[in-house]
Amino acid sequence: MNIKAQDLMDLMEEWAPAALAESWDHPGLQVGNPEESVKKVMVSLDLTEQNVDRACKEGVSMIISHHPFLFKSLHRIDLSTYKGRVIEKLICHHILSFAAHTNLDTAREGVNDALADALELTDRRGLVTEKREPLLKVAAYAEFVKARELKTLLEKKYKGRAGHFYLLGDADDSSRMGKMEFNAASSALQEVMEDVRRICGDVHCDIYELKNGASFEYMGRLGKLPRPMKGKEALLYIKEKLGIPDLWYAGNTDIIVHKVAVLGGAGSEFASLAKAKGADLYLTGDLKYHEAQDAAAMGLLIADGGHFYTERVIVPKLAERIRKEAEKRHWDLEVLEDTGAKDIFSHL
Repeated sequence: MNIKAQDLMDLMEEWAPAALAESWDHPGLQVGNPEESVKKVMVSLDLTEQNVDRACKEGVSMIISHHPFLFKSLHRIDLSTYKGRVIEKLICHHILSFAAHTNLDTAREGVNDALADALELTDRRGLVTEKREPLLKVAAYAEFVKARELKTLLEKKYKGRAGHFYLLGDADDSSRMGKMEFNAASSALQEVMEDVRRICGDVHCDIYELKNGASFEYMGRLGKLPRPMKGKEALLYIKEKLGIPDLWYAGNTDIIVHKVAVLGGAGSEFASLAKAKGADLYLTGDLKYHEAQDAAAMGLLIADGGHFYTERVIVPKLAERIRKEAEKRHWDLEVLEDTGAKDIFSHL
């Protein structure tokens, strides 16, 4: 089945809704035509002239990057500049550029879950509360067979935004009516109700807000190491797992590390929160001298894994996720990874 760039953009919106992005961020379409046919897509951390050149040579029609290429406003497009040359190549070769940035940081199975996976953290929970929205209860009567179909759809399509589905009544006769109840995040309600009517018909639904419930989305993750480790051992474990050539850290390495908080990219301002939530070690990037000093003073072992190394983990994870989804949907799509990416910083 042939697809368009818009189909992949819709898929990314389903996985990492733009509503999860920070107010200062600019994810989404960067350059290109959403109606462009796509048979090859490349997943990358950044959009660079190097991976655009590779895309041109290999017939890639879409690049999904984590960092937005057009993060700051452009007031003119000078084709003699770096950004101008890249834009010209994208347009001339009909390549669409799309970015999922802070929305992919927060999203489930996004950057921070990929980082926690790489460190094999267990018993995970969120670190920084990014979004809270009311949970709604939807109740209606529908045929069992249709209610079951709806249940399967909700669990697959909404992944955390609709669930806790209950079907009450005598299910021996699938043509009988039963009472179904499920929860839905308020932002998903309109789309959920469209699915309810499409599958179950024009049924009457009672909808009310759960006063003691809400849906939360978090940036960063907190979890347990596979086993307790001395501070220096934990740092070496992180260094090896993430392939970091030089791991900067501050704090007491004689402590025993049970819990680790992670926030890919730049998250130094959340060190005190990591400590308050029980972290023994906090891994992030882009640390400054006084921030590291303050973290060490509060008894937290803090590590700067670098922006690149704490976020590049999302590239193979996202590429594989797209491959599996493309197979399920019978899309004629090849998914490539930008394997040549390197940290912008070098070490002597």
